[in-house]
Amino acid sequence: MKVLLLALMMLSVLLGAAVASRCIRDNGNGEPGCKTKEEIDQGYWRHNFDPTRYWECTRLNERAVLRSCQDQAFHPSQLECVDWDDWEWEPVCAPLTRPDE
Repeated sequence: MKVLLLALMMLSVLLGAAVASRCIRDNGNGEPGCKTKEEIDQGYWRHNFDPTRYWECTRLNERAVLRSCQDQAFHPSQLECVDWDDWEWEPVCAPLTRPDE
């Protein structure tokens, strides 16, 4: 009985971690709204259609600035431009907020 209870607890923890790490798929260009402290603190957000470009949140409640890596690619986990050999595709996740139209 204790083994079953322990197994159920471990399964709950693993399931909770998997759900927490999932992102909401983004079918847009990835532009953040720059409306939260978290978006400003992270600073950089991937452009979902062009791996050589990224968005930068510089000020709260102002539009993100579109930047370019030029001859490199923007790595969405490292949040910096990297050589193409170091770039890997990752699923696109929606930013925390969206810009006002």
